[in-house]
Amino acid sequence: MTDNNEWVIFIKNIPYDITENGLSDWCMTFGPVKECALKRDRFGHSRGFAFVSFANIDGYNNILSSGPHSCSGRPLIVKSAKEQKNSNDSPSYASDQQSQATSFLSTNDNFNSTTVDNGVAFDDENQNHLANLRDELEANLECLQIAHDHEVKILSEKLAKEKKLYQDALESYKDAEENLTKAREDNIRIRTSLIKNVMQTFNIRRNLARQIKEQITNCSRIEGQCDAFRQQTT
Repeated sequence: MTDNNEWVIFIKNIPYDITENGLSDWCMTFGPVKECALKRDRFGHSRGFAFVSFANIDGYNNILSSGPHSCSGRPLIVKSAKEQKNSNDSPSYASDQQSQATSFLSTNDNFNSTTVDNGVAFDDENQNHLANLRDELEANLECLQIAHDHEVKILSEKLAKEKKLYQDALESYKDAEENLTKAREDNIRIRTSLIKNVMQTFNIRRNLARQIKEQITNCSRIEGQCDAFRQQTT
């Protein structure tokens, strides 16, 4: 019914002459109202209960904490739509509803075989009870739907957060993998450069050793020539 299902109030036992505007104006004394849904039957008559969505949590808390409430001399039942849903889930509530339905049917076992006069008596004595029971069940069904929507919203938000965390983790893993690949490539490049430098150093040393050997050979040859020259001059 509304985006903020956690701020929805269930109001019951509303006088049948109260309109949506009147109910909304009364609720606005507690805080800004986002939506006021007074439930009606197929003929447009008020069914005596409504769901009111407040625009913020302050109005929601104010109306719940300031009871008891009444309107035109009738006490109003005001509770959170979620609280109404939880009371519907209890075994005692289900048993009570079943007992009411069973009691109603047992007092009208001969309904299908009654005359027109008996039918009129049935309407006068039991139609209000039947309408109230139906309204109660439909109100409870809507409370369940509100609670369901709220739970779906919470689960969707959790799922979105978990999905974002997963995507962030995946991105972090990709970044780490890219950094590792880059580090490996840098390591290979450095090792290749180091090996190249070592080979260049080795070649330089080998050439230097060759040159030294050549110089030693030249020195030996020159010394031999010097010795031969000395012998010739003596």
